[in-house]
Amino acid sequence: MKNRNNRFHFALLSVVLAAAGCGGGGGFASPALGPPVLTMASSSADFGDVAIGNTRTLEVTLSNSGESPLALQMNSVPGSSFTASGIGAGVTVPPGQYVTLSVSFSPSGTGKASGMVSLSSNSSSAPASLSLTGNGVVTAHSVALNWKANASTVVGYNIYRFSPLQPLWTRLNSSPVMTTSYTDWDVQSGESYFFTVTSVTASNFESPSSEIASVTVPTP
Repeated sequence: MKNRNNRFHFALLSVVLAAAGCGGGGGFASPALGPPVLTMASSSADFGDVAIGNTRTLEVTLSNSGESPLALQMNSVPGSSFTASGIGAGVTVPPGQYVTLSVSFSPSGTGKASGMVSLSSNSSSAPASLSLTGNGVVTAHSVALNWKANASTVVGYNIYRFSPLQPLWTRLNSSPVMTTSYTDWDVQSGESYFFTVTSVTASNFESPSSEIASVTVPTP
């Protein structure tokens, strides 16, 4: 009973102070809302190998996990091979909501390319950025993979490949792919390949592998 009485007296004191602060108006002061908090599903986007003349697009979710509206602005996308859309000059994200940033890689030449999307906001966290990497390649063949989205909440997917040329299951992506498709440009004519996909949660838990898909690349 002692604890119950203590809680009662504390609640009564709170009422008295609130009334005094309102000049005897008899109401409660509305609690102050917390600041907006910018949360990014990923801090990097790796496009892997993309053939020259083609474009690959990835999506990153940016959400507001705070209590006040989040004002978000995209400042720049350095790197001539990368473009971004979805935020532009600025968007307002209500608490508990999200916005999708779409980033595309269109290599103009062979070799590694890198860039970074710079973001600013009224969030209490530090300014955010999204690092971008990709590799421009020239190839005669490619393998396009598509799969159904996981019914659970996941941050992306990992793609694995097996071939007689490399008799080990090798992960093709350095960070989870955030779409339900992937193109493998690094295949050779006349060779057979096997592929499987896993899903990844925000806590980095990886699901069991999907069914194995196989393909034989034609000879020119």
